[in-house]
Amino acid sequence: MSRPVVNDGGARRGADLTPRWGTRLDAAVLGEGDVAGEGHALASPAVERSGHGAARPRIAVSFAQHAPSHPAWFSENLAELARRAARGLKDAGADPIVIDSASGHVFSALDYDGVVILGGGDVDPARYGGDIDEPTVHCVDTGADEAEIDLVNGAIENGRPVLGICRGLQLINVAFAGSLIEDLGPDSLHKIHQPQPPMASHPVQIVPDSLLNAALGTDAVTVQSGHHQAVRRLGDRLRVVATAPDGVVEAVELARPGEGWLLAVQWHPEEPGSPDGQLHALLKPFVEACRQTLGDRLL
Repeated sequence: MSRPVVNDGGARRGADLTPRWGTRLDAAVLGEGDVAGEGHALASPAVERSGHGAARPRIAVSFAQHAPSHPAWFSENLAELARRAARGLKDAGADPIVIDSASGHVFSALDYDGVVILGGGDVDPARYGGDIDEPTVHCVDTGADEAEIDLVNGAIENGRPVLGICRGLQLINVAFAGSLIEDLGPDSLHKIHQPQPPMASHPVQIVPDSLLNAALGTDAVTVQSGHHQAVRRLGDRLRVVATAPDGVVEAVELARPGEGWLLAVQWHPEEPGSPDGQLHALLKPFVEACRQTLGDRLL
């Protein structure tokens, strides 16, 4: 059985007294010159302005940066993808705050103007009633699962936009009471089946009248993937807005847009092999949504 997850928007677990505004932007992730200090006030709105006079929303960029279950090569790959995602957010007009969901710190969605959940290891099958003995399940970090589910639930309940990438989609689906296919099998087109594999390329079909379609401006795209799991039972309040040729769910959104801004894709737009402009096209409306909710709170 899955362990129930109670969301309080980032309430403290046990006796953890770690400050809730997150960890320092890690130089190993963002590179020298992109490191921010830790003195952010709790739940304070962004006040910095871009050259166009628009507020720069503060975005939590979450992945399991130092998970003990991750081999070194995998952690290095995740850090590079996080670096690219964070720089993409900066280019789109946001201030990314990279947080380590495996750190044991407690993070509150209220301290940010939006939340991005990046790729990483498998979600613990016990969380969605899956097969805990499935031999292909790997790189599980239950602390990261808990921290990111808290962030997702806290963000949606408090009007913060959410963007998910790869594991981010799977984690969001589980946060909304969905389940996952533990393994797509050795013939899956979504992963190159070799040790330390590069990304696999495949087409995706996008439904009209969706956030994703509006962002990319097309009904079909080529994407870069590297996953062995996928949505099995769709989470409550979600709808599928893109699929792969084999029927695998490639993107989800909230079924009722009035409930908030949420988009999650199963692929890696931040992967260097992705089509030019794909990452920016996805980040631009997300950052605009974060800026809008920030502006609403400042009024």
